Amino acid sequence: MFSRLNLLRSTRHYVVRARCVTSSFKSLSTFVKTSAAKAKKPKLLHRQVIAPHVSYKRNSRYTEGNVYHGFRCERVEHVSEFDLTSYTLRHEGTGTEFWHIDRNDANNVFSINFRTTPFDSTGLSHILEHLSLCGSKKYPVRDPFFKMINRSVATFMNAMTGPDYTIYPFSTMNEIDFRNLQRIYLDAVFRPNLTYLDFLQEGWRLENKDIHDQSSQLVIKGVVYNEMKGVFSENAEAFSQKLLNNLFPGHTYGHVSGGNPLDIPKLNHTDLIEFHKKYYHPSNSRIYSYGTFDPTKTLELLDKEYLSEECWIDISYSRIPQQKRWTQPRNVHISGRLDNMGAVIDRQNQIAIALLMCDATNIQENFELHVLSEVLLRGPNSAFYKSLIEPNFSGGYNQSTGYSSGTKDTTFAVGLQDVRVEDFSKFIDIFAKTVSNAMKEGLDSQHVESVLHNRELSLKHQSPHFGNTLLFNSTALWNHEGDVVSNLRVSDMISRLRESLSEDNRHFQNKIEKYFINNTHRLILTMSPDELYEDNFKKAELELLEHKVKDFNKEKLQKIFENGLTLDAFQKAKSNIEILPCLTMSDVREPPKWPKLFIQNIHNIKTQICTVSTNDITYLKCLFNISDLNDEEIQLLPLFCNVVSAMGTAKYNYREFDKLVLSKTGGIDLELNLIEDVKDAASYKLSVMMTTHALDKNVPEMFCLCQELFQNFKFDNFVHLKMLIENYISNTSVGVVNSGHLYAMLGATALVSNAGKLKSQLSGVDHIAFMKNYVQLSKIPEIAHKLTLIGPKVFNKSNMQGSINSSKYFLPSALDCYKTFVETFPTFEKTKIRNNINFTEPSCQHYSMNIPVNFCAKSFFTVPYLHKDHPILRILAKLVTAKYLLPVVREQNGAYGSGATISSSGIFSFYSYRDPHSTKTLEVFEKTYDWLRSEKNLIDQQSLFEAKLGVLQQLDSPIAPGNIGIDYFLYEISPAYSEKYRSQILSITIDDLQDTIEKYFKSPAKHYGKCILGPVHSNLDLETSEKWKIIN
Repeated sequence: MFSRLNLLRSTRHYVVRARCVTSSFKSLSTFVKTSAAKAKKPKLLHRQVIAPHVSYKRNSRYTEGNVYHGFRCERVEHVSEFDLTSYTLRHEGTGTEFWHIDRNDANNVFSINFRTTPFDSTGLSHILEHLSLCGSKKYPVRDPFFKMINRSVATFMNAMTGPDYTIYPFSTMNEIDFRNLQRIYLDAVFRPNLTYLDFLQEGWRLENKDIHDQSSQLVIKGVVYNEMKGVFSENAEAFSQKLLNNLFPGHTYGHVSGGNPLDIPKLNHTDLIEFHKKYYHPSNSRIYSYGTFDPTKTLELLDKEYLSEECWIDISYSRIPQQKRWTQPRNVHISGRLDNMGAVIDRQNQIAIALLMCDATNIQENFELHVLSEVLLRGPNSAFYKSLIEPNFSGGYNQSTGYSSGTKDTTFAVGLQDVRVEDFSKFIDIFAKTVSNAMKEGLDSQHVESVLHNRELSLKHQSPHFGNTLLFNSTALWNHEGDVVSNLRVSDMISRLRESLSEDNRHFQNKIEKYFINNTHRLILTMSPDELYEDNFKKAELELLEHKVKDFNKEKLQKIFENGLTLDAFQKAKSNIEILPCLTMSDVREPPKWPKLFIQNIHNIKTQICTVSTNDITYLKCLFNISDLNDEEIQLLPLFCNVVSAMGTAKYNYREFDKLVLSKTGGIDLELNLIEDVKDAASYKLSVMMTTHALDKNVPEMFCLCQELFQNFKFDNFVHLKMLIENYISNTSVGVVNSGHLYAMLGATALVSNAGKLKSQLSGVDHIAFMKNYVQLSKIPEIAHKLTLIGPKVFNKSNMQGSINSSKYFLPSALDCYKTFVETFPTFEKTKIRNNINFTEPSCQHYSMNIPVNFCAKSFFTVPYLHKDHPILRILAKLVTAKYLLPVVREQNGAYGSGATISSSGIFSFYSYRDPHSTKTLEVFEKTYDWLRSEKNLIDQQSLFEAKLGVLQQLDSPIAPGNIGIDYFLYEISPAYSEKYRSQILSITIDDLQDTIEKYFKSPAKHYGKCILGPVHSNLDLETSEKWKIIN
């Protein structure tokens, strides 16, 4: 949809293959193949958790005991809380389990899952995931995965490697598209080509730095190799990985499934072939489908094409045993990368205590421990928040904190970031005292109830990607042969927990004693920054390279040189993509049908109303347009949005307010938006959007809580505010590397206009630097005073708009509450809400970071959304991504991802992700026009149509009931114009493209910016012939 074009919001990008969390091969068990004649009939494991909830009154697609295309139906159940029917079938020949969820949802999902348990850290299962999507028996096309992205209107396409599984999911609302992708995916996993050249491209290779100069030095290249270097550039990722490896040292979890960069070059192509034979056998697969499309067609395809000639094998070799429990706790210390954007060096330490909990297949116990963990961790009423966060000796919880059921044994971890080494012992003591006190004194019953309410509300809250969410939440349990259907009965589990709590007021205390106090399988993991971390990695990488080449003779060196040339030719060769299925214009001509929007003026407030099926939930949005703040106040707006609802009000302290919000609503969230005028890009406005939702029965309380916050917020608790601010600053620098391409685009956009610069100051790398400096120079009472002054300028009835999405039945009641709510709002003088946009001269900037990869971007101004050329430029962005940037920047040059995009304001951006190059990539961006001219023949009717499909993926993607109408609410783009824009996309011709290319790409843009996030580069000025501003 339109709102996704805004850089401050979610951006779809071509970093589509997810990485992993563990790794490789050398199975300790035996791979046993059984002939079809001797194959035992595989049976569904009988569950003892709860009795099946079979609804005999419903019309079922399948009947238990019957066989459908070789699949015997073993279990049929209706799950009322999600209004779905679950069908479990098993292929009689191979034992392949097929799980279909029948639900009235247009966004249908399909996935093939494998249990993959590597026994080294070469990234075998991860690299195999990449190679499986690089061509197959029926579709021998180089990288059909990326080719299909623009031959489909998929709402989701990916492949992911977990610590002990690999899954290949997609979703789409178009049945023809569903069948096309299903054939591609099934052939990819069961009959992949797995060529050596693809292994060299996707995995790793030795290659001359200049592939045309055999005398140039040898370097290690590869997409996954560079990807994992980028992954572990983020200390949070490295810490989480080591936590997993050290808590489970005895089996597959002790390795890195994604691949350790220094171990990846130990992998050979033969190991990968053998791993596929063993772990991608149909008997070791689980197949999932969801939605309304007929699963019988899927069963027929599976049996006829892939399973009927295969035989069952014993897959016990891939099963993961429970971790042997320790008799004594363990301590491990690791080194991390010094983060030049993080806290001062003596505070760049992390610590966590992790505990092994229960078997993941024990569903009720797993659920209750998850709830208990949330009660102990979440918000100011939790025990750990009070004892660890509020004393403010750290930067808050680290990214590993929480309960995880993604492994055979579940885990709990609580950790802190930005903590001093001398406070490690303090943390350990506090942990012990906290769990001891919780066991002795019990837990706040109101806090427990508010957490359970939030769980119940989440059951009602409808996601546009429910089928995908259900898959991801079930994958680990299903992987360990757990009862995924019973796991969906969350209401039953909540009821049983409530019953246990009422019968035994020490129910949770007993679990704390068992799992937290008497649990000797406890790991204390600490991390400290090493200023030589990157130098040591480079040294180790060089030693690895030297070790590999030291015994190479002339023939071997010649072979490496020839492989480089062969791969280069292979990457540049034209693929026969005509053998890939593709939608036609008739398949996508009709736009989705959305509920109508109505506008009412209620007490002088423009209010947008949408009647939609919301599953007994009402959604409220308030948009406050603001611009009469001074520069300092504007810079403080992100902080204001982050902390205002956590400070309490005049009536309730912050603990009381949090408890009320959690027990009556889904939370009250504030988000800052900077929105340029989509008509002429001559002005912009700043706005704060408040979002919340509640069960219909709690709507009056929801409005009362919003009113209390808007009118009675306060910042007088300086100690609490100081803690919130310091945690906020710590969290701003976490995740920069994982989203480096977005930060690079923000940095490039900042050099195009004053609006772009403000965006970067409010949400980019510049904001991190501002906040760190501001807090150093300002006292907390001063900051509190300034935040207090901001409040009335934001929560102003004169500049407010409202939006309500509710059911037809409940809407009148919701509007009555809304009228009372806005009637009491304070009114101030209406202010000018728009600021002029001023464009700047071209410039370049480099954010120097202590990481081994780059994130590059170039941005320039074109035309905004309502201009007739915008849809053409959007098509061009898709075409340039698919035909130019991905083949060159990713396939040939080794970046993990690359693409082009255009924002609603008309900023056209190129970007790269986890890129081993910087200036070389910028040069590729610069040569876009030359490529468009020299490869004019590539812009044909088919490539144009594929680019249109790529845009339709965004325009037609499903929207949650609570977000229907968001584009009009934020940008004032009517549904009628959205349909017109879609029609324009479909009517674009090749001549339109050629005219637009000449108009916007031939001559250098008047207003552009270039930005790199990456390691030190001392020759940027010389290599680019441009002046670069270096920001350390």
